[in-house]
Amino acid sequence: MSTSLVFAMAVTLSVGFYIWKVGINLTLSSVFLGLMLALHGPMYLYYTRVWGPQTKFFETIMSAAPYNDAIGALDLSLAISIVCITLGIGLADFALGISYQQIQAALHSWRTRPVRISEGVARRVEVISIIGLLIIIAVVVFENNIPKIVVYFISDASEVAKIAMRRESGGSRFYLFNLLVSNVLPFCAFCCFIAIRQRSMKLRAIACAFIIAVMVAKASTLSKAPLAIFILQLLVVEHLRKSLDLPLGMAIRFILFGVLLFGAMVLIAIRELHSVGDALDFLFYRMFMIPNESLLEYYTAIPSVIPYGWGSKSSWLISFLAGGPSEPTYLLVGAIHRGVEGSTSTAVFIADAWADFSWIGVLLFSLFAGFFLRLLDIELIVKRGKTVATIAGLALGHYGIFVMLSTALQTAMMTGGLILIVPLVVALSSSLKWVPDNNNGGREQLVTNG
Repeated sequence: MSTSLVFAMAVTLSVGFYIWKVGINLTLSSVFLGLMLALHGPMYLYYTRVWGPQTKFFETIMSAAPYNDAIGALDLSLAISIVCITLGIGLADFALGISYQQIQAALHSWRTRPVRISEGVARRVEVISIIGLLIIIAVVVFENNIPKIVVYFISDASEVAKIAMRRESGGSRFYLFNLLVSNVLPFCAFCCFIAIRQRSMKLRAIACAFIIAVMVAKASTLSKAPLAIFILQLLVVEHLRKSLDLPLGMAIRFILFGVLLFGAMVLIAIRELHSVGDALDFLFYRMFMIPNESLLEYYTAIPSVIPYGWGSKSSWLISFLAGGPSEPTYLLVGAIHRGVEGSTSTAVFIADAWADFSWIGVLLFSLFAGFFLRLLDIELIVKRGKTVATIAGLALGHYGIFVMLSTALQTAMMTGGLILIVPLVVALSSSLKWVPDNNNGGREQLVTNG
């Protein structure tokens, strides 16, 4: 049996599971599995069998592994990954005793009930917006970021020059601020946006200013994607206020808005593109071909040129014990195929899983990813329901999925904020106090309110 047939069978089975068990909606497990199938399903076959072989760079990639069947290994890896993601989703439901009917009931409840927001939560959101606004203003002014943003988006510099500009000046010199801009501050901005739309905030002007400040902080990374994704997420958050369902008409509107938004960003940032057609061609290449091209780069370089890392490339603890960080895999892979130091190749999370732990890494990381995202769905949607915090948590989870589809799983957990979702939701949505329990002999107990 050919590897392409195995891959096609895995995709077909997963599509069936996706439609009949997960459903097409905005839950984290549905978005993750849907995007995996969209980016690395038929489009993967199109790249490796049709589009890629017509390009010179494809020949360069394949020349790194002349004696290994890299495409065959990648066929099987993607088949394993997609199947294990579906198994992880099903395993989470089984482990927590959640039935299909419970999921559907939770989705129906989300659709029919209003957003819950108490006065305590509204006050906390106001305080957070003030503190967040002050932090962003302080950093942006201290680092003089506004001129850099203007130069990046308005100048006629080439794409190569802007890439160099991003590497030299993108983001903040403070790592903690970069981390906050990636996860915590957007979460707080989503909370502010929901509170404004629910008319639950008194200091709406400050909340609006905070949301704009987060946009500025995203733009200061000197990259098109973070700002565009944040704006698109606000549109998704508006829809999440009403429903988790994703009917065809709404999906088309989201896609059209995303194409227009990213197309505008591309035309502004890349001056070599002179027409809408050029921008659309670039978007197709960037969204569907590059993810699969980068994935193939890893599989031809590893283990033919670079040996498996067995954890040495991804574990901060091992790097610490070794006395210093090792060179990241994405730099090594980029240097092999492009012959230039500093060139990077980032791909979906299974690329790093393959680089570090071979087949077992692909299997376990995919299983964990599906399990963990379904776990978040159950925690936010089934157990907690529609609140300001859970909507913001889902939006942050969508961003974490985007990170996972473009880099390592551990990066998605921390930088993408996946591991922070439940703590942030709990911190915002409940305060703790001791109250007497009249049904327990007057003894005190810890309860949540707000």
